[in-house]
Amino acid sequence: MSAKPAPQLVAEVPLRPMTPALVLFGRDDAGRPRAAWFDVSEAKLAAQAAEVMNLRVVQLADDEQRAFADLFTHGRVFSSGRAFVPYVRRELFPRLLELAGVQLDSDGTDQAPAAEDGPPAATQEPERGTLPRASTAAPPPPAPPGPFVGHKLPRDRDEIGLGSIVLAHEGPDEGWWEAEVIGINGTVHSLRWRDYPTQPTILRRADELALLPPAKA
Repeated sequence: MSAKPAPQLVAEVPLRPMTPALVLFGRDDAGRPRAAWFDVSEAKLAAQAAEVMNLRVVQLADDEQRAFADLFTHGRVFSSGRAFVPYVRRELFPRLLELAGVQLDSDGTDQAPAAEDGPPAATQEPERGTLPRASTAAPPPPAPPGPFVGHKLPRDRDEIGLGSIVLAHEGPDEGWWEAEVIGINGTVHSLRWRDYPTQPTILRRADELALLPPAKA
């Protein structure tokens, strides 16, 4: 009985890690800072999304700036033309403003946009002998809460949300790999492998995820 030939080993060549090329940043309606980085292949679409979302764009010029941008979450551009740009820590925002050449106030924050010029609109007074008409317009309903944007490198499970980097595996013999949370539906998390972003999206329950070691987080 002849022996079976030994299987040939195929060397795996990992994809080139994505490198930050530019950062989109700004504030939401409540003044909370938000920012995300995009690589060179996403630069054009990210710049278009910045116009749609009224965000600033910072082109990264050197390794020091790219290392700073890596503190933020890797953003995504949606088919709608908008982008995923999560919230960031307030203490990082002044540095982004400096990179964008925005003049800072004495407290280290950017100046709020000035109000439009022009006289205030005149109010219409009721006719003499009549009572003012009460407004019948109902207040707008409160906006539904959006998905939780988590800490980029969570140290506790309560900090896991959109943009968080966690550990996941495809099987007990496959080992654990870094993955980014890109969607949450109840207790099910949608993730993409951080080093293999072109691989299909994976779904994992919250109890199937692990946190990065404290030394790396």
